[in-house]
Amino acid sequence: MAYWTDIFTLETWAQAGEKGFSVSGFPEPTASKGGYSVRMFDRVSTGDILLCYCKGPAARWVGALRVTGPVFQDTEPVWGLAESGDVRFPWRFPIEPVITLDPARGIPGAEVAAKVSFQRRLKQWGVYLQRSLNAVPDDDGELLVSMLREPREAVPIVVPRRRARRRVRVDLPEPGHLEAQAQPLQLAAVQPEEAPPETESRVHTEIQAKLRDIGLAEGFDVWVSDRGVEWDGAPLGSGCLTDLPVVANERTRTVMKNIDVMWFRRGTGHPVRFFEIEHSTTVYSGLLRFNDVMIDFPIPEAFIVGDGEKTQRKFEREIARRTFEASRLIDVTRFLLYEQIRQTWQLYRTVGSGSRGWSAPTPSDATQRPA
Repeated sequence: MAYWTDIFTLETWAQAGEKGFSVSGFPEPTASKGGYSVRMFDRVSTGDILLCYCKGPAARWVGALRVTGPVFQDTEPVWGLAESGDVRFPWRFPIEPVITLDPARGIPGAEVAAKVSFQRRLKQWGVYLQRSLNAVPDDDGELLVSMLREPREAVPIVVPRRRARRRVRVDLPEPGHLEAQAQPLQLAAVQPEEAPPETESRVHTEIQAKLRDIGLAEGFDVWVSDRGVEWDGAPLGSGCLTDLPVVANERTRTVMKNIDVMWFRRGTGHPVRFFEIEHSTTVYSGLLRFNDVMIDFPIPEAFIVGDGEKTQRKFEREIARRTFEASRLIDVTRFLLYEQIRQTWQLYRTVGSGSRGWSAPTPSDATQRPA
C-alpha cells in the first residue's frame, strides 16, 4: 500500500461528497512538463490511500480515500464543466472513504507540515501540495491518517478580506464554462438611451432557477432572493441557503438579500459570484445594488444577465458611469445572455447521460451541509 496526495478546493471536495466519495478525479495527461502523465496514474494501485488536502482558503487536510480499482475515463460532470465546456477531471479512480471530514474540522496544513518529514525538508511546505498524486512516505502517511482520526472542534474557515480599490482578486474558484462566456466590456459599443423593455415574465424565475442549478452543481452554497417562488413544482430556495451569511453590516446585508442569485464558497459564508437578472428593469438598479455592496464588501465577480443585445448595450452604457469606475465595479462586472445560461444548464443535463436530477433539486438546509 502506498500513499499519494489528492488536492481539492472547497467546491470540489463538496462535489466529491455528493457522489458519496465514490470517485476521485484528475486532469487528463498532457505532454507538457509539470502536467499529469499516464505514468503517474499507472503507479497508483488498488488499495493505495489518497490523502486529501483542501487548499486555500481552507488550507486543511480533510480525509483519506482508498483506491478500489484502476484508473478510468468518464464524462459525468461530477466536478462541473471547464471553460471549454468539457467535463473537469475526466481521469478518475474508483474509491471508498476511509476518513472524510467537514473542512471546518480539518487539520491545518501548517500543523501537519511540522510533523511529517516530506514537508519539513521544504522551505515552503505548500509547494508539495500544488497538485495531486505526489508520493507521501509510508511513515508520514500512517501518521497523517492517525491524525485525521482524532476528533477536532470545528474552526470556521475565514476568507481574507481584500480592499476593492487594490484590484486584488484572490481565492476565486476556478472559472467554468458559464464564466468563460461572459461578454467583455466594449465601451465603443455604447448607444443612446432607449425605452424600457417589456413587462417582466416567468423568464426571470426560469433564469434564477438555472443559475441556482449550475451553482449547486459547481459545488457552491447558493442564495436565491425569491426563494419562495415556485419553479417546476418546487420552491426556488430548494437546496439553497436558508439565511444570508453575515458578511457585512445589516444595512449591506439588506441590499444583498435582494440580489437575485449569489454563489458562496462552500462552508465559508463568503460570496464569490453575484448575478442580477435584468428582464424588465433598468440595469442601473442592479448595478446600484452591486455598488452599495462594494462599499462594505469587495465583490470578487458580478454579472448582469439580460435577454439580448438591447440589454447588453444598456449595461455597457450604465457601467461606464464615473461612479462605477471610481468604485471599481467596472473592473469586476460582466454581461451574460439568457441563452448562455440556458445552454450551460442544458449542457450539464446532456454531458454524462443526465447523471444529475436537474428539474427539482433535493430540498435541504444548505447551512447544515458539510463544507
